[in-house]
Amino acid sequence: MQSFYFKKTITIILQKFKKKDYLKLSSFKFIALFDTLNKMLKSIILKRFCYVVKAHNILFDTQIKVRR
Repeated sequence: MQSFYFKKTITIILQKFKKKDYLKLSSFKFIALFDTLNKMLKSIILKRFCYVVKAHNILFDTQIKVRR
């Protein structure tokens, strides 16, 4: 399922070193931060969720195979 909503990103623009002409777009590097931050947050939430599930023995025996 694909999301049809636009996502907001923060883009950092860095100058590449030793370029002759800084008027060209190829002289800059664009880095979008949304994907990185989103992946980090998902990873943290997943680890905490798995800890709670294991600590409180919430899953049934039939669900153990799909657990990390």
